[in-house]
Amino acid sequence: MTRLVILGRPGVGKTTLVKRVAEHFPGLFRGFYTEEIREGRVRTGFWIVTLSGKRSVLAAKGGTSPLRVGEYAVFVEDFERLVLPELEDALEQRAALLVDEIGKMELFSRNFRKLLDTLWKEAELLLATSRFPEIPEVQELFARPGTMRFLLTPGNREEVFTRVRELIGELTRGGGRGSSSRAPQQW
Repeated sequence: MTRLVILGRPGVGKTTLVKRVAEHFPGLFRGFYTEEIREGRVRTGFWIVTLSGKRSVLAAKGGTSPLRVGEYAVFVEDFERLVLPELEDALEQRAALLVDEIGKMELFSRNFRKLLDTLWKEAELLLATSRFPEIPEVQELFARPGTMRFLLTPGNREEVFTRVRELIGELTRGGGRGSSSRAPQQW
């Protein structure tokens, strides 16, 4: 079991990196990513987009949800309705999983938190993103054996992309998906 976690500050390119990795391995990954909603040059919210092509609003300025991250109202029910079945089905199919992102908005979902624990225990290959510094609620997950953490910066984007792509290539060509006995690593 292998878990690759891309950590970085907002706007550094975490989503772009994992989308590039998924595009490099067509059909390998199932899961979701987040995307900004923009009106001109102004960010007004976030989409949640599954790799199967479904999308819904995760958060928006001026929304009515009482759950908030900064100025954004977070729509947990929509997130759960879209993402949880996608991840559960992918886990049953033993597909490689892409989870972008494990952030404050997504962690409002108690069901997602529970599913993360299952994914970390059972998924063969998991590629995830989260902010840096790490969110306290997920530090234990990221410290588990079989987890490799990559700190993404503007200066190392291509290097991290290449390393992650090569690791996934080795895992998928070798027939195995890594070893659960490996200690967590920071790269």
